[in-house]
Amino acid sequence: MSFRHDENIAYLQKRIFWLYVAIAFFLAVVVARLFFLQIQQGDYYLKLATEIFVREEEVVARRGRILDREGKVLAETRAYFEITVTPQYVTDQEKVIAALTKLLPLDAQLVRSKIEAARFEPRFRPIVVAEDIPYEWVVRLSEYLAPEYDAAAFYPLSGVAIRSWALRQYLYPELFAHAMGYLREIDKDTLAKQFKDQTDKYSMGDLIGASGLEKSYDDALRGRDGQMGRVVDARGREVTQNEDLKVLQNMATFPPVAGYDVVTALDFDAQEAASKFFSFPDAKNPAKSTYKKGAAVAIDPKTGAVIVLYSSPGYDANRITKKIDKPYWQMINLHPDKFLYDRAIQAMYPPGSTYKPVTLVSGLKSGVVDPLKTHFNCGGGLQFGNRYFKCWNKGGHGSVGTVRSLGQSCDVFFYNVGVKAGVDTIAKYADIFGFGRVTGIDIPFEKGGLVPSSAWKEKRHKQKWIESETLSISIGQGYDLVTPLQNAKLAAMIANGGYEVTPHLGFEIRDRNGAVVGKIERPLKTTDLTGDEAIVWAQKGIIEVVHGAGTAKKLKASPYKIAGKTGTAQVIGHDSGKAKTKHTEDHGLFIAYAPYDDPKIAVSVIVENGRGGSLAAAPVAMAIIDTYLGKIMPLAKDEPVVPKEK
Repeated sequence: MSFRHDENIAYLQKRIFWLYVAIAFFLAVVVARLFFLQIQQGDYYLKLATEIFVREEEVVARRGRILDREGKVLAETRAYFEITVTPQYVTDQEKVIAALTKLLPLDAQLVRSKIEAARFEPRFRPIVVAEDIPYEWVVRLSEYLAPEYDAAAFYPLSGVAIRSWALRQYLYPELFAHAMGYLREIDKDTLAKQFKDQTDKYSMGDLIGASGLEKSYDDALRGRDGQMGRVVDARGREVTQNEDLKVLQNMATFPPVAGYDVVTALDFDAQEAASKFFSFPDAKNPAKSTYKKGAAVAIDPKTGAVIVLYSSPGYDANRITKKIDKPYWQMINLHPDKFLYDRAIQAMYPPGSTYKPVTLVSGLKSGVVDPLKTHFNCGGGLQFGNRYFKCWNKGGHGSVGTVRSLGQSCDVFFYNVGVKAGVDTIAKYADIFGFGRVTGIDIPFEKGGLVPSSAWKEKRHKQKWIESETLSISIGQGYDLVTPLQNAKLAAMIANGGYEVTPHLGFEIRDRNGAVVGKIERPLKTTDLTGDEAIVWAQKGIIEVVHGAGTAKKLKASPYKIAGKTGTAQVIGHDSGKAKTKHTEDHGLFIAYAPYDDPKIAVSVIVENGRGGSLAAAPVAMAIIDTYLGKIMPLAKDEPVVPKEK
C-alpha cells in the first residue's frame, strides 16, 4: 500500500513539473513577442495606429430597371461622380482648394463655401464640393490621386476623393412621369419610423422611392449597398504596398447586391399614342410648348394589368433626383396646374354620363326597369317639383327604352330611373363597381372618390337627403366624384361580365440575368353582378353608343369594334349665368372597351375643359385601342377597316 502511494505522488510531481515548464515556455514566447512588437517594431505599429486609417466608402448598388411589357427600358441607372473632401484627412485646407481649382475648372470660393457650410458636421463625414462631374474630370483627378503619384509636392490633395453613384435616369420622363414616380433622399423621421427595423438596409442620405412604382417596389429595386475599405495614410493617400494592411482592407470590404428589375404591364406605344392628344412640344422653342390637362388609363379587363397610365402635365424626374434643379422643383410644386399631381389616380371629377351604366344597372337590379318594357318619354327635360331638369338634347329624344337610353345618353330616362331606384340603391351598385373606395392599384396616394348616400349626407352635412338631388347624381353630377382609374375599372367590369378587377402596373420581378423571381398577379373577384343579365343590358347599351345612332358613332372607323360611353362633366352649372372661359368649359370624358365580343382592353379618358366626351376624349380612347390591339391582333391585309354592321 505504501509503495503504491509513493509511486502515485512521484507521478503527480512529474506532471506538475512539466506543467510548470509549459507555462514558463508560454510566458517566454509572450514576452519575446511583446519585446518584438513594442521594442523592435514599436515605431512601425505606432505609425500604423496614428497615421494609417481605414476609409470606408459606400458602394451604391445598381438600382433595378423598370421596363414596359415588351422589355423597353423606361428607367435605369447611369454613372454619377462627385468630388468629396473629408476634413479629418485635410492637412491644409487652402492648399487643397488651390490644388483642386488648378487641376479642374472649379470656382475656389464655391468650394470653400461648401466646406465652411459643413464645419459643424463630424470631421469624418465627406463634404461634396462638386456634383455630377464629367468623366474627363474623373480621369484627370484620378491620375493625381493614384498611390504611386506623389501629389504632395505639386498638388496637395489630402482628404480629396472621387465618389461614384448609380444615378437614376428616366428615359421618357414626362411620358411616364407619374407611373414611374421619382426618388428622394431619406430623412431622419422616415428612417426612424418607416425603416426602424431595416437599419442595415437604409441609412441617412440614401435615395428611396417617393412616388409611383419607385415607391411601391423600392424594396425590390434598390438592392443592397456594398462597401469598399481603403487603407490611407494621414494625408488621405491610399496605401497599397503593405501586404499586412490588406487584411484590414478586406475586413472592411463587401460587394453591393444589384436590385431586381421590375417589368410592368405598361405598353410604350399605347401610352405614347395617348400623350399626343395632351402634349404639344415645340422643339425649336421649348418655352412655347403647350399641353392639355387630363388623364388616360387602360387596363386588361381579364387580369387588371394596367396598359396605360398617363397624366398631363407631366414632369422630368431627372431634374429632381440627387442633383436637384431648385427653380424647376419650385415650379412644378407651386404651379396651379399641379405637375406632380397624378390625375389618373388622384384627381376626382364628376363622372357625367359615364356614370349612367351604374344608374341603369341599379334600376335593372332593383326591378324598377324592365329591360324590354320600360320606356320614358323625353321632351327635352323633366319637371320635378318646382325645378325643370333639362336633357342635353333640348329637342328631346321621344320614347326611350333600355338600350337606346345609353346609346343616346338621354338624361330624362336616367332622371326617372334614379328617382324610382333611390339614392341608396344607386350607392349600393356604385360600390360594387368600385366607386367611393380605392381600387388597390400598386402605386401610392390613390384617392377613393365619393359616392353620396342618405347616410353620408346626414353624417357630412347634418341634413336629410333631398329627392331632387337624386336626379343630379343619376346622370353623374352633383356630389358624385370619381377618378379616371375608377372609370377604367367600371369599363373593365362591364366588359368582363361583372368581375371585379384590381389594377396593377407591376407584372414580373426579374434578376439581372432576366430570370423571373416573382410574378405580380391580382386575381379577378366575383361580385353580385358577375354573369348577371343587368351587365348584358349595359353592354348592349354602350355598344349602341358607337355602333348605333349613338353619341360616339365616329368611332365606327376603328376596326376593333369599340363599345363606349361619352360623358360631359360641368365645371360650372349651365344655369349659373356665368360666361364660360377656357378654364370653366366642361370636362370631356369617355369610357370604352374593345373588341366588344372578346374584350382585351378597357379605357378611361378625361380631357379637362375639353367641352365634351365625343369631341375631346373619345378620339384619345380610339388611338389607345387601335395602337394596342394593332400589336396583339393585327388586321389581315384583306380585312375591311370598318367592321360590317349586323
